Order: sequence, then structure tokens, then C-alpha cells
Amino acid sequence: MINRYKGEHMKVTKLYTLIILMLVPVLAHAQWVHDETFQAHQDSLMDVHGVAVDGEGKIWIQPYYGTETIVMNRDVGADGIPDTLSTRVIYIYNPDGTQASYSPLKVITYADGSADTLGRVWYPDETDATDGGKYEGYSGRGITADSNGDIIISAYNRLYKVDHTDGSGIAKVDPSAGCSLTEATTDSANNVYVGCVVASAGPLVKFGPDLTGEETLVTIPGSYSRDMQVSADGNTIWWAGYTNGAIHRFSRADEFSSFGDADTVLVGLKSESFDIHPVTGHMWVGSGSMYDVPGAPWLPQRWYSFDISTIGTDNETPLDSIHWELTEGDGPFDDARPRGMDFSADGMTAYVVSFATSGWGSLPTGKSGAQKFNSADGNSNELINNLPKGFTLDQNYPNPFNPTTNINYSLQNASHVTLKVFDMTGREITTLVNGRMNAGAHTVTFNASNLSSGVYIYALEANGVRLTNRMTLIK
Repeated sequence: MINRYKGEHMKVTKLYTLIILMLVPVLAHAQWVHDETFQAHQDSLMDVHGVAVDGEGKIWIQPYYGTETIVMNRDVGADGIPDTLSTRVIYIYNPDGTQASYSPLKVITYADGSADTLGRVWYPDETDATDGGKYEGYSGRGITADSNGDIIISAYNRLYKVDHTDGSGIAKVDPSAGCSLTEATTDSANNVYVGCVVASAGPLVKFGPDLTGEETLVTIPGSYSRDMQVSADGNTIWWAGYTNGAIHRFSRADEFSSFGDADTVLVGLKSESFDIHPVTGHMWVGSGSMYDVPGAPWLPQRWYSFDISTIGTDNETPLDSIHWELTEGDGPFDDARPRGMDFSADGMTAYVVSFATSGWGSLPTGKSGAQKFNSADGNSNELINNLPKGFTLDQNYPNPFNPTTNINYSLQNASHVTLKVFDMTGREITTLVNGRMNAGAHTVTFNASNLSSGVYIYALEANGVRLTNRMTLIK
């Protein structure tokens, strides 16, 4: 995954990257720290398509290709030895990195005694000159967890729902479109939404929690996509059509209304994955890769965090980011394509996975296609569930700005307050407030006439609680 492209393509890519780095302020990921103690199936887990954190905090990781073998109840060679075939699986890890007792998950069993071999389905009635039947390889296409922590698996053109406590089957369905599926997503009622990876006027459909009652919601215009997200009430859908170079957003007034045409947001991103933070509700959006380089100002191989209320406005400013990087000090990019992301229930740990074909290189020793990041700052994601009531820090306005901007904050009780501005290296620029302030709303004006263009952090601290936000100065 770390080998660079060869020849002229490599030169063009590096030149493009250099131009981005020279002209665009870089949004650092200083608030997240790569935890190298988590090594998911190291040295072999390379082409990963999905990751999900279940209701017990276990991490489910889905490779795209077959990575294990399975002995089948079949003997094509009639030599008395059952056939052994490669198969797709899902690896399940405890938070400490050890595998769960039922990992790798190869076979999904149901309450009625039936079973499916995950990623390798046998159709004995379909003739094949070699096998006397037909095997269908169900490649891994994405996984997600519902609000109960159970896992929805996209396996080529089939959806499985499995119990997160033991991997047993709850339900399955083959959507009527018969297409290669995106990663699925769920709303707060655990309804399941999914679309087609290759959508040529393809349907985006909804199922009930038991994977019944298929309903077509919208028709997706032609694009390649790997992922989608839906709001808790099911009335907003975000479609990550990475070949569109933007996110398409579908909205409706309520569950009794129809979705309108998509509006285009977050232009320039070529996202193959995104996720919603379980505490802040912020949308984390994959930016793209060196295979699909995003447009300025976005940098490849990152997930950017956005306040959902600002998406589609003039203030689509990222609040945070996580950077995929296999090797420290080997340049800012490698050939991996970020494909999946999920968070622990408290939002303080992020798991990310990437995909890269074997033709692009191989993993270095001790590295995996799955990575773990821990929040370096307990307040880095503005964990709103733990904040004192009435203590808020708003997004500055205007933003971007030149040279002045206003910063609003509020206090429920009179407190000693500091409000400071930092650059992206963490160097303190100025202190705007340092003293006891009365309860209520406050506004501070920041004048950056002596500063250069770039992204700056402003931090509000009171009673031991610290909130941060970012602002962009453009001259």
C-alpha cells in the first residue's frame, strides 16, 4: 500500500500534490493520535472494505477478498477428499486487539438451522463444466452497526443482519436491483438503507429492521459510490458518489413526503466513506485518495469532520480531521483508498480502514489495512453530553474572514474564562479574554490584520472545561 505510482502518472500526481501543499492551508489532525498497539490481523489484512463497532465495543473488520479457507461438503475430483476453497470472512476484535471467540466469521447460522457460508454460496442446480454446479463469490462491500449494536453486512448483492453477541443470523435479503451494494446505513428505528456501487439511474432502497418491505426512495444518477448515510429520522440522505466529486444530499419534509432532487454539497471531495460521530453528531467525510484526488482545498487520505448544520452553506469549514498514513516520515500520502470509519460509543476512539489492490504494492511488516486513533484531547470533539449546561462556543462569523471576525460564547454561571487563538502548530497567537465574566452571552471581535492567511484554532476554557473551534483567514 505504500508503493508510489510509477512513470509519468507518478510525476503528475506528485506535482499536483505539491501544488496543493503550497497553495492550500493544511488542516492538521493534531487532536487524534495513531494507536499502533491495535494490529488487526497484521501483515495480511490489506484490502479492507468495512469496519463497524458493535454494541459491546468489539470491532468488526471486513476484507474485500477471500482471506481464509473453508472445507466444503463437495468432492469435485471424486478423490474422497472434501474440497477446500478460499472464502470471505469478517474478523471480530475485542477492544484490546484480541480476536473474539467466533472470529473469523465464516458461516452465518440461523434459528431454523439453515446456514450461509459468508462470501461463498453454492448453487448445486446451476450447471458448470468444472464443478457440476455454481459457486458465487460474495465479496465484502461494507458493514455497519445499528442502534442495537447488531451488524448489517453488504456482501456483493446480498444483505445480512447478524447478532453482534455471537455472529448468528437474524435476517438476510437480496435487494431487487441485483447490483453490487454499497455499505448500508440505518436510522434511529433501525430501518436499513442501501444503494448500488455502480448506479446508472439505480434505486436507493429502504428495508425494515428485519430486512423486509423493500421501498425505493430515490433514483441515484449515474456514479460510483461505496457508502451513504442517513439522518436519525430518515428524512435526509447523504450519497457519497465519489465520481461526482461532491456529496449529493436528498431531503424531505417528513416520512409522509417524497424526497426531492439532490443538492450538491462539499464540492471537491471524492468520498468513498463517511460516518456520523455518536456524541457530537458531526459528519466525518472521507476526502479521496491518490487514485481519486480531491479538488482544492481538500487533501487526500483524510476524513474531515463537519457540523451537519453548516453543510451546504457558505460555512462548510471542517472542525477536525484524521489522516490515513501507513508509514511515519514517508511522505504525506500512500496508495491506499480510505474505505471505512466507525467510532467507539463514547466517541473517543476512531477505527479506519483502507483498500489497495495488490498491484499497487503490499503492506510493510507489522502494518494493517485497519488503524485505530485515540482522541488526544478529551474535549477535541466537543463531547456535548459531558458539557455543563449553558456553556457554548459558536462558530465564528463571518468565516472565512478578512481581517476581523466575531466569536460568540455563553456561560450559565459567572466564571473565570480564557479565550485564546492558536495557529495549526499549536503556537499561541493571542489571548482575547482572560478574566471573570458574568453569566450570559458574550461576543469578542478578533482582528487578524497582522496574520497571514491560514486556519487558526480558538479555544474557550472555563471551570476546567475546554471547547475548541476552527476559523479560516483569507487575505
